[in-house]
Amino acid sequence: MARAAPSIGLQCVPFARHLSGIDIVGNARTWWAQAEGRYERGSQPEVGSVLNFKPSGAMRLGHVSVVSQIVSPREILVDHANWPGPGVPKGRVARNVSVIDVSPDNDWTSVRVEIHGRGSGYGRIYPTWGFIYPRAASQTVLAATPSSDLSPAVARVNARAAAAAARPPAYVGQPGAGLEANELVELAEATSAPAPAPRAAAPVVERQAMARDFGDDTLMWGAPHRSLR
Repeated sequence: MARAAPSIGLQCVPFARHLSGIDIVGNARTWWAQAEGRYERGSQPEVGSVLNFKPSGAMRLGHVSVVSQIVSPREILVDHANWPGPGVPKGRVARNVSVIDVSPDNDWTSVRVEIHGRGSGYGRIYPTWGFIYPRAASQTVLAATPSSDLSPAVARVNARAAAAAARPPAYVGQPGAGLEANELVELAEATSAPAPAPRAAAPVVERQAMARDFGDDTLMWGAPHRSLR
């Protein structure tokens, strides 16, 4: 008896492309370079713009999220796909997720993202390139790719993204990620401070195993490897 093929979760790229209208195809890590000369780019959020994450850690292919609301100069809400968390599997959509800017210059080059599914708190620090805006760069005329010119694979993921956008999301975030105002201010100030000068390395102790702390779920939950098409 033949088994049904497993469903494939939605990747971040087609969902961001569907929401923003930014016509870029390819892994999220290529979006910033592809946008050069085609779309305006900058360091400040606008509703409808795409926040482009750099590859880091296990997030080898980068990530893209679409700004849905500006809460404050240091906080935005985003919609995106394929960012798992406790009880939120890969390939699902999350809406109104809190992202805070922890860069020293408030240029959104370092951010922390609300942990999906836990109810409060933020994950580790992620580096970003900045924001891609859904408008043409100066002296550039944008032409949408005709649907007849899309490859079958891209057409399929576009249709899947449109269907996912119409369904209830797997997770809905909240401003401040459930933290009290003073907790949020303390977190932003602590993580945006310049890193201290490196200290001299401690002497090596032979046969001493270094324990690794797996108790912090901010090290476990984050964007996955894939962000294709």
